Amino acid sequence: MSSNLPKNIEQLLQATAKGSDRVEHFRAYVKLLDAAYRTTDKLGTELRKQERNYNKMKDDQAFFTRHRSKVDVLIKAMRDTYVNSTKAMRTLEDLALNYPAQYVFDVCQLGSYRLGGVQGWSFLNLRSASRLDADQNYVNAVLPAIAATLPDHRDYIELRNAGIEDRLQAELDKLNEMRKAKAEIDTTLPKWTDAMTALANEMRPEDVARLNSQEQAVHEKLASGAGFRLANSA
Repeated sequence: MSSNLPKNIEQLLQATAKGSDRVEHFRAYVKLLDAAYRTTDKLGTELRKQERNYNKMKDDQAFFTRHRSKVDVLIKAMRDTYVNSTKAMRTLEDLALNYPAQYVFDVCQLGSYRLGGVQGWSFLNLRSASRLDADQNYVNAVLPAIAATLPDHRDYIELRNAGIEDRLQAELDKLNEMRKAKAEIDTTLPKWTDAMTALANEMRPEDVARLNSQEQAVHEKLASGAGFRLANSA
């Protein structure tokens, strides 16, 4: 059966089975329980931080998904204006990354030709029918889509370049791993405490005399039914 315990706890747990006598066995449990309480406290703090990070990234992902729908509308509109809509979109994104949104929109309003090769031909004041259609589509569809997209597009590009979707999954995997580790420690702590309490009750006075002062304090707590928690790990 696979374990979700952190490596240090797993090693300390294995050590509890190797005690040569009651004293060594008890000491191994003291180390295990002390490390387990410290680890679950630390994991609790880290979990709260990780949950905040993950929720913030979920908000970023939600924004990314909403904005991508605007980008899809824009790209679709560009196909009826440009010979190469992908290149036109790339030109717009280069502008969006380097200049304020309002300036970029002002540039776009100067004409469809500012973003790339337009369908049809134009010579002096003459334009082909396909060019007329392309320019009209630019006014009717492309410009409104650009206006809807530009204000937040730089943030979208930065999230896309940072791999927001892969990062979100990685953060979720990390969060779930931490949750499983803490849950397994918290679930197993009572079992370990019962085993250590049973050991404490079996120990003879000469066994207790071999314990150091901290271990004797733990033994006294367990013998009195007060439970286990080292003072400096509370």
